[in-house]
Amino acid sequence: MRDSGLVGVGVVLGWLASKTWSDPGCQLGLVVLLVATAVMTLGFSLALVGHRRDARDGDHDEDDEGDGP
Repeated sequence: MRDSGLVGVGVVLGWLASKTWSDPGCQLGLVVLLVATAVMTLGFSLALVGHRRDARDGDHDEDDEGDGP
């Protein structure tokens, strides 16, 4: 059920974007919305990846002698 909901949201947003893109006054707003959404998604995913790293793991490439203190 969740997948069909996501597909439905995608179809509605695609339809809305196509209608908005045909109006020259709304093109800038749509571009700003899409860029802001992409930046927030990237920031969120980077925060998740950074949060899952364990600081106590130490150095994963212990063979490398050049990066020690």
